Amino acid sequence: MHRFQLTTTLYYGPDALSALNELAGRRVLLVTDAFLASSDLMTQVRTQLRDAEVEVFDSVRPNPDINAVTDGLRSFLGFLPDAIVALGGGSPIDTAKAVRKLALEQGHDLPAGLVVIPTTSGSGSEVTSFAVVTDAESHAKLPLTSVDMLPEIAILDAEAVLTAPPRLTADSGMDAVSHAIEAYVATGANVFSDALAEKALRLADAALVRCFTDGSDAEAREQQHAAATMAGIAFQNAGLGIVHGLSHAIGGSFKVAHGRLNGILLPHVIAFNAGTLGLRPQDLTDVARRYAALAAALGLQASNERNRVLALSGWVERLRRNLDMPATVTAAGVDRSEFLAAVPALAATALADFCTSGNPVAVTEADLAGILRHLV
Repeated sequence: MHRFQLTTTLYYGPDALSALNELAGRRVLLVTDAFLASSDLMTQVRTQLRDAEVEVFDSVRPNPDINAVTDGLRSFLGFLPDAIVALGGGSPIDTAKAVRKLALEQGHDLPAGLVVIPTTSGSGSEVTSFAVVTDAESHAKLPLTSVDMLPEIAILDAEAVLTAPPRLTADSGMDAVSHAIEAYVATGANVFSDALAEKALRLADAALVRCFTDGSDAEAREQQHAAATMAGIAFQNAGLGIVHGLSHAIGGSFKVAHGRLNGILLPHVIAFNAGTLGLRPQDLTDVARRYAALAAALGLQASNERNRVLALSGWVERLRRNLDMPATVTAAGVDRSEFLAAVPALAATALADFCTSGNPVAVTEADLAGILRHLV
């Protein structure tokens, strides 16, 4: 038996921010970062919340750590809000989720729920029960999951991402692409998550490079925003795999953006999971056939299923080039010798990562170490 759950209500399209009017008369903790706290978007959000009592926590940092979450919880307990509104990318949203979870464990519920307004099109955090928090001492990324962290409302406003710079657009967009591809082959994949993953990739195929090339392309921004959310719903219900397990491990030790790492990893992981190297078309595994089906859904042409798997990897590589993204960790600025020396520890960390458990092929530390060594 499979289970597919839709929990978050989505508001999108023109005037989507007016959904905040539902919080009139409520006490609202607005969680964001220092940059967004002084932005035009914040002004629009505050205007919609004019009939609410608002407290702003704007100390969110990139890759939020345990200390940042603790600061947010302190703000929560000092204000005791009815609702949290998270404004920003994955960092403010993940911070808000973790704060909500910790507050709930201390007996403080949110009667008006968690509302998220994503300003990037990638993490899918607006529709998932996952958050990633960094250990301040070890710098390891700690994936958290709990149904208590699922937002009640997500507001998808294309204007919120119009000013996202090209590099952030590329990194977040590749994150969404990796969510869709991993969800399609993950152990929990089902017909509903498949449909969302396929549609997310088709939208990203049509819109992501357009967003990167011209950030003011409102139609492309709206499509990519929808793609990221669809991919988020897909992986929330299907799971992820070793792209994310490895990316979390690397990102905890080396300062490379998560989506950028995913783009580097994807072709190597597809090749490993599919086992395409040296195989004849008639010997393809069920996982390889899943990748081939996804390639077909993208309209990629090939003479047989094996070549469709290769076409899917090629599509990722072309997308990566068109987004001016690196193909190796060294090209992303990581010292080669330092990375290779860290491989055993990274492999062990990735094997223990929650996301790795959803990979369609069972892996060992040696398998993961082998993939890591190909990234330089």
